[in-house]
Amino acid sequence: MVVSLAALILPSHTALAQCNSERWSIKTGTDAQASSINLNSATSTTIANLTAISAPSNIPENQRIQPTETTLWRISATLVKFIHAYDSDYHMVFADGQGRTMIAEIPDPNCIGPGSPFAAGIAHARAQFDAKFTATEDFREVNVPVQITGVGFFDYQEGQEGIAPNAIELHPIIDITFNPYFTISSSVQSMTIARGGVGTSTITSTLSGNFNSTVNLSATGLPSGATANFSPASFGAPGNGISTLTITTAISTPPGTYNVTVNGAGGGQTRSTQINLTVSTSQQLLGNSGFENGSSNPAPWTVTSGVIDSSGFQAPHTGSWKAWLNGYGSTHTDSILQTVSIPSNATNATLSFWLHIDTAETAAIANDTLKVQIRNSSGTVLSTLATYSNLNAASGYSQQSFDVISYKGQTVQVYLVGVENSKLKTSFVVDDFALTVTTSGTPADFSIGASPSSLTIAQSGSGAATISTSIAGSFNSSIALSVSGLPAGATANFAPTSIAAPGSGSSNMTILVGSATATGSYNVTVTGTGGGITHSTTVSVTVVGSGGSTQQLLGNPGFENGSNAAPWTVTAGVIDSSSTEASHRGSWKAWLDGYGSTHTDSLLQTVTIPSTAKSAGLSFWLHIDTKETSTTRAYDTLRVQVRNSSGTVLATLGTYSNLNAASGYQLVSFDLSSYRGQTVQIYLVGDEDFSLQTSFVVDDFALNAIMP
Repeated sequence: MVVSLAALILPSHTALAQCNSERWSIKTGTDAQASSINLNSATSTTIANLTAISAPSNIPENQRIQPTETTLWRISATLVKFIHAYDSDYHMVFADGQGRTMIAEIPDPNCIGPGSPFAAGIAHARAQFDAKFTATEDFREVNVPVQITGVGFFDYQEGQEGIAPNAIELHPIIDITFNPYFTISSSVQSMTIARGGVGTSTITSTLSGNFNSTVNLSATGLPSGATANFSPASFGAPGNGISTLTITTAISTPPGTYNVTVNGAGGGQTRSTQINLTVSTSQQLLGNSGFENGSSNPAPWTVTSGVIDSSGFQAPHTGSWKAWLNGYGSTHTDSILQTVSIPSNATNATLSFWLHIDTAETAAIANDTLKVQIRNSSGTVLSTLATYSNLNAASGYSQQSFDVISYKGQTVQVYLVGVENSKLKTSFVVDDFALTVTTSGTPADFSIGASPSSLTIAQSGSGAATISTSIAGSFNSSIALSVSGLPAGATANFAPTSIAAPGSGSSNMTILVGSATATGSYNVTVTGTGGGITHSTTVSVTVVGSGGSTQQLLGNPGFENGSNAAPWTVTAGVIDSSSTEASHRGSWKAWLDGYGSTHTDSLLQTVTIPSTAKSAGLSFWLHIDTKETSTTRAYDTLRVQVRNSSGTVLATLGTYSNLNAASGYQLVSFDLSSYRGQTVQIYLVGDEDFSLQTSFVVDDFALNAIMP
């Protein structure tokens, strides 16, 4: 073994005292360029690759040689010998399987000047080494597989033990892992995702030695609005496996390029790999684009019965669900449509979907057809983009795409209609739609908030908050509202249940707490979804003991007194027991409107809410049935109001319309605690326009006051 006199052979009393040598600022990170090195992104390489780099013609004392000395490198090799050198470094020699060697060093943390970005890593690596070996002033030979991470460095050729032909080193080492260890890798090093889009990568954990620990996955460096999901989120012991990383961007995610770090943590170690993520200026406008919400919730699609399907007779393109039009072998028409607004600042707009056609037809004529159309918001055909038939039947799916930029600035229906004749079936199966647009200017987006953001509600009581949305850019979509995180026994209702397009408005959220709901504090999440974007806000709910009794203040709450409506005051014909519209319970209900002509119905009851009540909440069951066909315009409305005893409107608690029509009854509720000590009218008024009926059917009212 030959060790340079200049580098290593000094008396023992100086060996541990020296904290300086050639290019010391470069070695320890006190130079001006050190801060430019990304210590969160290591480039995996080999000794062969590093030693093949051309040696520099001259080596500046205080300047880095780029890119080698501004890169964090990671290699797996064998540690063959080490020594505690005269300048207090741990001088180590590493070799690969072909006998190539190079040096890597760990300085003494006490020798690192202030401000060095390497300081924490150097201390970490020194502690890792000290936990395994004790370095002395004499070389110790070992044969240990390791993985090291360090900054590139060119040294002077002075005959140092193990020096590479080009004098390349890793100096300093900031991480050293002795077997056993694991590594994390990604199937892609770069990924481009449109705003509102999705990208995937396969993340693999590979073990070395007898590593045996669970490895948990995470991602950092994501842009605003983007999320990362791992499936699975961890690898069970021993720690190897494959996970699918799905990165989802929001419509509001700023375009640009981002360095996303995928981290694996386990067994006291952390390993990472980098993905270069580019977010493009495109956005996908359609909701539930792959029908994965299932048959019970096709919204925002409007579909004919039986179209949304998960059976195995026709496979989906991806996922579990698809839209299957026709396929009956008899005269039949199926359709699907979704209303969407294409921004006026769009520079490109493309509609695409995957289509599979399967047929039993044998004739060389088009007996069964599928038309792809653009219609206006009222359903008038603007263009038939394509017509397919049994003649286009083929195995597998094929992607269809259409330029729809001519409809920018318009609200249109994407409309597919399949028509099948009386014999021999043809199935038109569609899946994975996208309406991708590129826009200029401010990204389309919305925000959501709650006022107040905290509620205190007694058991058996209710509380209310106003959920408000505002829009930015060219956003133009209805926003559906939902809630999660409620305590057991509590329910929440929105009035209205969604914010109509363009998406700016408010809804009254009432939370009803059950008598058995556990006291305590809960974070309730209110989520808004529309235009392919999802945002949420949090309402803090504190449930306290009722400490009293519940009094129901309304008379004849289910209208079971029949034609004797008192104490309700109603317009003629509202109190009804016919079977045309079912009651929620019992035999009677109140049926407002439903005439298909200009008409106004109302019902009211005057009630005094005790001033001593701890809280007060109004609730009732509502069913809306309509013949209106518009999905964007409220032609017929029902307003729920609180009026004073003279009939002056104090508040409109909620407004419902033909747009809220749905099967069955929905419970709606409102917090009336602010009217304690007042005599008020509970007032419902339904207004119907001149054509196409809408029925507003209400039943089983309650105005519960929680008394001390």
